[in-house]
Amino acid sequence: MSASFYLDPAEIKAQCREAIDNLNEVSSKTINVEHKLDEFINNSELESKAFDALKQQIADYKTVLQSIRSLIKYNIGEYKTLMSSVGDKVLDGDKILKGQEYARGRIRAYEDRAKRCRENAVTYAAIAVYAENQSTRASLYDHLADNHRRMLEIWEEQEQAYYDIENSTKDLFSTGDSTAEQINAALSDLGKSFRAGAFHPNLAASWRAKLKEEVKELDAIVLYGIKRPISINEETWEKYQGEVTTNVLLLEKQGWAVDGIKAYARYINKNIAGKIPAGNVLVEIDKCNKQTQLVGSEVFKKMWYAWKAEGLSASESKKKLKMLMKVTGMDGIDENSSAEELRRIANKIDPNLEPDDKFWRSLAGTVETAYYSPPKTNFNGVAFEVDKAVKGIYSQNEMTGTLGKRVHLFRYVISYQQAEYIRNKYTDGTDEEKLIRYLKESGHDDWTADESARLHLKINRKSKMYPNGHSYANGGVNIKVVTNGKFHSEFIINGDGKFLTLLDKDATQDAKVNCSSFNYARQNDYIHQVLDVNPAGEKYKYEPIFRGESLYVHDKNGCRVYSSDGYELKFEPPAIKDMSQYKDDINVRQEYFRKRVKL
Repeated sequence: MSASFYLDPAEIKAQCREAIDNLNEVSSKTINVEHKLDEFINNSELESKAFDALKQQIADYKTVLQSIRSLIKYNIGEYKTLMSSVGDKVLDGDKILKGQEYARGRIRAYEDRAKRCRENAVTYAAIAVYAENQSTRASLYDHLADNHRRMLEIWEEQEQAYYDIENSTKDLFSTGDSTAEQINAALSDLGKSFRAGAFHPNLAASWRAKLKEEVKELDAIVLYGIKRPISINEETWEKYQGEVTTNVLLLEKQGWAVDGIKAYARYINKNIAGKIPAGNVLVEIDKCNKQTQLVGSEVFKKMWYAWKAEGLSASESKKKLKMLMKVTGMDGIDENSSAEELRRIANKIDPNLEPDDKFWRSLAGTVETAYYSPPKTNFNGVAFEVDKAVKGIYSQNEMTGTLGKRVHLFRYVISYQQAEYIRNKYTDGTDEEKLIRYLKESGHDDWTADESARLHLKINRKSKMYPNGHSYANGGVNIKVVTNGKFHSEFIINGDGKFLTLLDKDATQDAKVNCSSFNYARQNDYIHQVLDVNPAGEKYKYEPIFRGESLYVHDKNGCRVYSSDGYELKFEPPAIKDMSQYKDDINVRQEYFRKRVKL
């Protein structure tokens, strides 16, 4: 800091506002010019080879005008940053430095006087009154020295405020330099294109592609508020911008809402630009960008929650689900996909995302908003279109279409990931024992083992035959344990304490037939039928073909077995009236599970 430095925030802010007004005026003029150019080149009466060359020339000028507007937007943002950075106190370098010098001088003087007084008190200790007087004066000088130390701190804080402003503003406007260079290169090239009475655009000029990339970066920085990491050089900043812009374009292509991408920008501004040492910035932004493609990662959840689709509309919620299907790769999955293909989708979910995470409730809420719409009612609570309401036919309560199919199939992927989470979290024990350990931990009391497992006890009713691989241990019954709102995350456990999931590499026929699946509904009600049960029925034909085939009884050659009256033998849930035969065994298993969790 030098004595000549002087900062008046009010004056700087006034200059910034004036500059912003001027830039906005220039931007408006470029728009007007562009409109005039459009009117000219869209004139259908003008046709010739020479006019085609002129149209190319004008198109190039339009590109430059659009680039200038992007640069203007960026510069306006930088002026606003400058206005918010200068604070509201006048900083006078001459006054600050002189104030520091004076305070230091007074501190030294008072410290010397206090020292002499203490020495006198010791020397003349025999003269009690004088010694006491000298000690008192020493304390007074100490107090005066402390006052000037506080004064010095105030002056030093003002000096530090100067350095803080300098550090926060030194790189302002620098990002636009390379764009300005490309604009100048474009104008220079365009100025040379008129020769021998005609336009001859240089179609091989490199500025077109370069300017396009520069504008992409500027637009991303302006729209999403990307901040420059502290203490990095221009080369690193250019690379950082490139990495961020590439990821922003990917997120836009995947269908993320602006609010979601802004959450990504806030995340990297806080956790990378504001913290990470310069040497590690590029490594960390690469890691973070990869995490945006991992469902349930910290940055992904920030982005997901920022896009508040489930509280808005069915259409917005479907947009959010389409994005999720693209990120995971579910947009390439259908009923013909194999278990291996579905397992690969699970790799796009953060392996550390636990079954009780609130993200799963948010996803379920998005699905409910997208595919279930309760009947509209009047002020007295009477449903409009009563005949439709009675039949349960509202404006939308079916998971229809390709998106509905993919969202349904994703339930099996989620359930597999959740089972793997429990299996991998603990070293020893059966799947059931590991789940019990998980539920015993603090914060996992939102579960129940009381839900009916009827749909997961399929049997061929005629032959009383169970699917291959069925466990006959512990009464031969499977139980259902649900967590996360006591419903969303589902675990089906056989008599051997093993999870039954559709996508296990070693999944038996019993596992495929009676497997778990994530529940989008919040409880076992009509909405559960709409979102979870009905889409698995034959009407929709959404189910994986390999699972559908496992529902049939096969002979040793893999051929379907027929009954004597010509019907294919199939595994089906027991009738509700027949569940009494399983009641005691199920109750014993449920109670034993509950006791072990509570121990």
